[in-house]
Amino acid sequence: MPLVSEEKQEPSPVLPLTRRERREAAHGRVPLPRRATAVRPLTIAGTVALAALIALTGYASPRFVVLAVALGGLVLAWGWPWLLGLPSPRGTTGVLAAGTLLLAAAVLLTPDDPWLRWMPAALAVAVIGAFLHQLLRRDGRPRLTESMAASIAGLAIIAAGTAYSAVPHALDGSHALACAMAGLGVGALADPLIAVHRTRQWALFIAMLAGGLAAMAVAVLGGGPSPALGALLGLLTAAVSHAARRVLAPLPAAAHPRSQLASAAASSLLPGVVVFTVVFLPIFSR
Repeated sequence: MPLVSEEKQEPSPVLPLTRRERREAAHGRVPLPRRATAVRPLTIAGTVALAALIALTGYASPRFVVLAVALGGLVLAWGWPWLLGLPSPRGTTGVLAAGTLLLAAAVLLTPDDPWLRWMPAALAVAVIGAFLHQLLRRDGRPRLTESMAASIAGLAIIAAGTAYSAVPHALDGSHALACAMAGLGVGALADPLIAVHRTRQWALFIAMLAGGLAAMAVAVLGGGPSPALGALLGLLTAAVSHAARRVLAPLPAAAHPRSQLASAAASSLLPGVVVFTVVFLPIFSR
């Protein structure tokens, strides 16, 4: 007797394509999954809150900026493994949290300019810790390359955010940091446009425009930096932050609250190196 039943199974019905899907297929475009275009309220709120915190601490003290960035780094460490679905999530969280504390200590213990001179050494130690974590895993080390790459990416994002702490030391640095955070926060409010098909392709440009105008307004009201530099900072931070959230949105775990907070932290910290570069460029320094 055959081991497998010879009954014929009816094929599952194939749903016809909608006109929009046929049009996208004709142009060679692959339709996005629904989770990639869903609105994430917690991500938007977290991005705005962290941007506001960094801006306010910039007026208080550069050391407070380090603490605000460290808070964002710890949030990223808490949710990053779950957002990416990594094996050994507790170990990865420990590596990222330790890297956050190392980077914060390297900046806090630097008494004079250059303020970030010990940050590469702290980052190198954190990377070594990430390798040691993989060596000490006892689960057979599945998806080793993916886990290692994700840990290094998380440390790089935290290091990029640590660059915010040097900005208040520049001329009009506190105002420049406020301009950048205004652009980042206001740009995040354009995220709901992704859910609307007609405005989806324009969401990035609308976020950049809104962020640039908000940053320019802060520069004018604060008396520095120049409106052009303020607009540039707002435009760039809004663009980088929006792009980071769009890249992370299609991940399967992106809807989880823990993952949404990690996405907010990543999109808020990543523009830090851009802000640092623009503020300290010789063509903008006076």
